Amino acid sequence: MFAEFLNRDVVLHHLDLLKKSVVTERGTKSSAGQPTADEDALLTELNQAEAKERVATTGQASFEPPTDRRVWKEAPPLDDYVFISKDPVISLLQSALDECAECEAYNDGSRAAAPPVGRLGDELPLVTDESLGRSLQSTRARDRRLFEKFSITDIGWVRSKVAEGIRLLRGKHEFNSRPAKVATMPDRVRLVLVGDWGTGLPRAQAVAAQMRIKIDEALAQGVSVHVIHLGDVYYSGWGREYKKRFLPYWPVRAGEAQRVGSWCLNANHDMYSGGYGYFGDALGDPRFAAWQNDGHKPTSFFSLVNAHWKILGLDTGWDNAGLKDPQNQWLEDELRSAGGRKTLLLSHHQLFSAFDEVASTLVKKVTPILSRNPVTAWFWGHEHRCMSFAAHANVKFGRCVGDGGVPVYQWHKESDPYPPPGLYEHRRFILNGLERWAYMGFAVLDLTNDKIEAKYVDDKGIEHRRETIS
Repeated sequence: MFAEFLNRDVVLHHLDLLKKSVVTERGTKSSAGQPTADEDALLTELNQAEAKERVATTGQASFEPPTDRRVWKEAPPLDDYVFISKDPVISLLQSALDECAECEAYNDGSRAAAPPVGRLGDELPLVTDESLGRSLQSTRARDRRLFEKFSITDIGWVRSKVAEGIRLLRGKHEFNSRPAKVATMPDRVRLVLVGDWGTGLPRAQAVAAQMRIKIDEALAQGVSVHVIHLGDVYYSGWGREYKKRFLPYWPVRAGEAQRVGSWCLNANHDMYSGGYGYFGDALGDPRFAAWQNDGHKPTSFFSLVNAHWKILGLDTGWDNAGLKDPQNQWLEDELRSAGGRKTLLLSHHQLFSAFDEVASTLVKKVTPILSRNPVTAWFWGHEHRCMSFAAHANVKFGRCVGDGGVPVYQWHKESDPYPPPGLYEHRRFILNGLERWAYMGFAVLDLTNDKIEAKYVDDKGIEHRRETIS
C-alpha cells in the first residue's frame, strides 16, 4: 500500500482527474457518433461516490482525534495516513492507483521506502513501507498535486480498471447456497482468529508471525489447529490483492492443509470487486480446500463441530452487512440441532457495538433467531479494534477482533468509561509525535471440552487479556 494513496486528499484529487478523463472520453466518442453509455454510467458512479464523500469521510471516522482535548485535537486526521474507504467505488480507485504504481510501464524508478511520518525509530513502520518516493511536505496535504506519471496520460489506464471493477461489483460472483462440508474437531483444539488482516502491511505481517508461533506451539503439543480470517482484503478484494497481501503471509504454510485448517470469511471489501478474488483466489488456494461443499465448489459459510461445541461461520459480505439467503434458515436449523453443544458464531460484521454503527440488516435477520436460540459466543471483525462486550442480544460473550492489519489511532485512556454494552478495549498505544497508534493483534481460543480459554495477543506477542468462555 503506497503512502500517497492512503491519503484522502490525494485520492479525492485523483477522483477529480478521473471524472475529467471520463468527460473527455465521452466528448470524444460523442463527437465521433459512438455510444457513450459506458462513460455515462461510470460518470454517474463517480459523481455519486464523490457527493457522499464530500459530505462526510467514508474512512475510519470512529478513530479520529477527540476535539475536546487540548493536545490531541492538533493531531492530523487519520485520513491523512490511513484512508480506508467504506465506499466501493473509491476503494476501487485506490486499488487501481495502487496497481498502476506497481506496473513496470508506469514506474519511473522513483519508488522508495515510506516517508518518515509513521515510523518510530528502528521499529516497523506504523503504517506502510511503500511510497512513490516523494516527500509528503504538509501534514494535511490540502493542495497536494501528485506526479506527472499520474496525470491525464495514465489516468486512462486507471479509468479502465475502475470501470472493470464497477462491472464486477454490479455483477458479482454467484453465491453458493450450499454450506461447506461439516468439519469435525477433537475435543481439544486451538482456533486462531484474526480480522481485517488483509493489508500486507509490515505490522500485519508481524501479526502473522505471532500467529505462526501459536500454531507451532499447539502442533508441538499434539493439538489440532484451525486458523480463521474474519474477512477484508484491501482495498477491493481483487485477485491480485489476495496474491500480494493475503496468501503470501497467511500463517499456514503450503502443504499443511492436512495438519492445520484454514478458513476465510467473506466481507465488504472482499466484495467490492464482485467477490471473484475471494471465491477464486482465496478459496481456490489448496490451504482452504475444506471450504468446498460436496459438489467441490467453494462456499462462504461453514460449520466446525465436536462433542461440546458447534462453531458456525457466516457470510455477511455477499449481502453487505446482511445475511444472504438461505443462511438465516441454515443458521436457525444449526442452532436448533446443536443438542447439548454450546454454540460459537463467527462473522465479519458486528451484531452490536459501543462506538460504530451496527449492521442493521444483519440485526433484523439474526435477532429473531437468537431470541429462540441464544448463543454462547460470537466473534466478529469489521471495526478495527479489539473489544469485549457484556452479555447482550442473546449473546453471552460478544467479541470484536478486527485489529489484525489496519493501522488506527487509539485515543481512549484506560480510565475512560465504556459505552454500553462495552466491557474492555485494548487501549495500549504507540506514541509517535502527537499520534497515538493502536497495537494490532489476534485471538487464540483453546477449546477443552465445554470451555474456551481465550487469549488476546498483540503484534509484539504480548498477551493483553485472558478469559474463560463457557
